[in-house]
Amino acid sequence: MTTSIEIKELARQSGADLCGIAPVERFENAPKGFHPSDIYSGAKSVIAIAVREPESTMYSTSPVPYTFVSEMILKKVFDTTIKMVIELEKRKIVAIPIPSEPYEYWDDETTTGKGILSLKHAGQLAGIGVIGRNTLLVNKQYGNLIKLGAIITNAKLEGDPLQDFKFCTDSCNLCINGCPGGAIENSAVSQMKCRPNSNYPNEKGDTLYACNHCRKVCPYRAGLNNTPTKSLELSKIIRVKNLML
Repeated sequence: MTTSIEIKELARQSGADLCGIAPVERFENAPKGFHPSDIYSGAKSVIAIAVREPESTMYSTSPVPYTFVSEMILKKVFDTTIKMVIELEKRKIVAIPIPSEPYEYWDDETTTGKGILSLKHAGQLAGIGVIGRNTLLVNKQYGNLIKLGAIITNAKLEGDPLQDFKFCTDSCNLCINGCPGGAIENSAVSQMKCRPNSNYPNEKGDTLYACNHCRKVCPYRAGLNNTPTKSLELSKIIRVKNLML
């Protein structure tokens, strides 16, 4: 029988920086069609993993470094997930990989896509972090600079305790007020408002991730031990840059 401790060691060896486990019972409030058991009827546990992103790209005035890092880290999440799935299958465990994309649900009118399972909610229910006002999953150690993956399994595993730390304050609305598209509303993101600002094709046809404001301006974007002053100074630079566009 594979234990939760063994799963976490496997995640580390496969390339994950974080791993948490959520018993499927924690997903009772998942929307219809997006519950783990809607994907796999034998679901007993959800393994959530995360890979950290380097913070240095936040200081670049060009979108190219952030685009490069985002694509490479996402690929690492995919590779890590596949490595874990293959190893779990060797142990006679059913393991369904859950990537962030492609989407199965798509609303063309509102340009809204949804993954088959909400990875940020899976991460929250697996004890990796809490969801902030910017709607991103925030980890104590790495802040919101993480990319997520998950595996649904028939193994009944011990769950991790939920996180209850707080970092958003009533006086801080940097992510909401500074969003170029005004996309953060009612504790959710309007993808229709976000997409035109967050990515665009250059003349060659490559897609660049042009906006990461909601990640960048958070005083604790790199973790709770990050110095808020640095992020607040950076937010001033970002505001000046936006005024110049």
